[in-house]
Amino acid sequence: MEDFPTQKITIYHKNEKNEYKRYVKEASIRNTNMLNQKNYGFSSSNQVTIRIFDVKGYNKSIHFKNTSSTLNLPLNSFIGDTWKIQKGDIIVNGKVNDDIETTHPLNELSDKYGKDNVFKINSINVLIFNDEDIEELNHVKIGAI
Repeated sequence: MEDFPTQKITIYHKNEKNEYKRYVKEASIRNTNMLNQKNYGFSSSNQVTIRIFDVKGYNKSIHFKNTSSTLNLPLNSFIGDTWKIQKGDIIVNGKVNDDIETTHPLNELSDKYGKDNVFKINSINVLIFNDEDIEELNHVKIGAI
């Protein structure tokens, strides 16, 4: 995306077994550190907005390998790489290969890569425009702190 310069990020997704799966994706990261004025002072909102333009594999639970036996799958089948995220997962700005070894991964990764490069997912919006002319703009928009 020309309007959205991209770079590699690493997503640490916590599964139902409390294990972290690592995904490396191309994404656009924008610093959106804004303050909202309240009656009692200021509160911060998302620190960054992250846009991932690979929506086809997002939160798919079925993964078919592209082999001769999968060529006649129904149209709604998915062939490709899957990736998952949910609120509370962690994103590192850049491609990293660390395995999560503590119960406090946000602190562990922040200590190693800096607080400005490690984020906790706060919100997720999937934006699908259902228009072939702008299909490349479909993306997963992530708010993180």
